[in-house]
Amino acid sequence: MSPSPKTLYEVLGITPTASTEQIKAAYRKAARATHPDAGGSSETFHVVAEAYEVLSNPRQKAAYDLSLGRGTGAAQAGPASRGAAARTGYQRGGSAPAEDTLDTPPRFVPDFSPDSPPVLPLALAGQQIHGSPRRPGLFSRLGSAASRYDGELLTIGLLQRTLLEDYPAGRLVNGLHMPDRSPRGGNLDVGHVLLGGYRMAVLESQMASSGNYNWDGRHLRSRGREVNIGRLPDAVRTIQDRFPECNVSGWVVLHSPNGNPFEPVIDYPPSLSRSSPAMIHVANAGTIQRELRRFFNDGPQPNVVQLPVLGGLIDASAR
Repeated sequence: MSPSPKTLYEVLGITPTASTEQIKAAYRKAARATHPDAGGSSETFHVVAEAYEVLSNPRQKAAYDLSLGRGTGAAQAGPASRGAAARTGYQRGGSAPAEDTLDTPPRFVPDFSPDSPPVLPLALAGQQIHGSPRRPGLFSRLGSAASRYDGELLTIGLLQRTLLEDYPAGRLVNGLHMPDRSPRGGNLDVGHVLLGGYRMAVLESQMASSGNYNWDGRHLRSRGREVNIGRLPDAVRTIQDRFPECNVSGWVVLHSPNGNPFEPVIDYPPSLSRSSPAMIHVANAGTIQRELRRFFNDGPQPNVVQLPVLGGLIDASAR
């Protein structure tokens, strides 16, 4: 006989009497331990994120406690309400399962009302694209900075046309500047962050020369030479550390000067999957929207807009 699934409290290793701060601390610890970059699995990480989403919200926590037979009205909670819904498959208020498409209306978290205003002005919360690429300086307009800037403009237009139009909860923030939390230190200029549900895609864009590219998970090469992907790995680690409630992955987006979306061709070794939870991926314009759609669709609650997280990203783009 297989063991019963864990409750959300057991997932985080806390008791039902844990305080808000204890819940948050337990989540941060569990998220770091189960994140795919730390050797965990994406499935376990999603369960941890689901547990935190429920238990950190007083109303959802009260409803969950009721489903466990705890709290006010527990006597009325029959056996059916204490079954699978009380375990890690708990569904909050009919929320869409992960396999649903992305084209459903967004749900803003935390909830707000006239008596409890939103943590982010609605004019910003409802906007899908924020910020703009940072223009290169006078002395770098002919170098890699110009290539990056041109690529970033193309990426924004591409995502707006191919993904955001039918992903109402998607939020694209451009031109971020933030302190690097890695040992390297300094500051990071991040091209784009796409937020959807409890996942983030950190994107860096480049104009690519012709020919094939090879990506082995750590190094990008073309014609035998290594191609600089900037500080994207540092950016992914920094953003993951700053927003531990999200699963963060990075993409280098390569655009062809001739406008062909399926150039350049990017070769992956057979052992490296495009759909794996690896920290960094590389894609051309013709495949990036498909990879991002799969990335967000596979995450928990893809149609949630986390207002505090979005506010933090917008703040970083305004510096």
